[in-house]
Amino acid sequence: MTESDWQVLRRFHGHLGPWLILGIKIGQAALAAVKARKHFGVEVVAAWPDAPPPSCAVDGLQWGTGATYGKRNLRLEPSERFEVLVRNTDTGEAVRTVLLPTTPGLLRRLLEAYGDEDSSMRVWDMADEELYRIERMAQ
Repeated sequence: MTESDWQVLRRFHGHLGPWLILGIKIGQAALAAVKARKHFGVEVVAAWPDAPPPSCAVDGLQWGTGATYGKRNLRLEPSERFEVLVRNTDTGEAVRTVLLPTTPGLLRRLLEAYGDEDSSMRVWDMADEELYRIERMAQ
């Protein structure tokens, strides 16, 4: 991402944070995995905690996929789980993203040690496989 991308993200969400960046990464990877059209060709359902900072990932999912609450193609189902279902609405192809069990603790430690900005950059630079796994769903 460029510095201007980071600035737009700060304005959109109000600040940076590792959970926001995690949501972006999940959204972009899942969108690519199902080859969905950003904004209108995708449906996103997050079974996710409904309180900050983990809920900040939902804003990241919005940024990464273009799905929004207003278009009704982004939905949060409050849960203790950390799972995201992304479906291509044109083809029906879907993937489920699940955080690795170590990811919530890792993000908490990064945030405590480095603060919003630096922990965000660290999460952005991490390989997806260090944070979550994507599973194809049967059609």
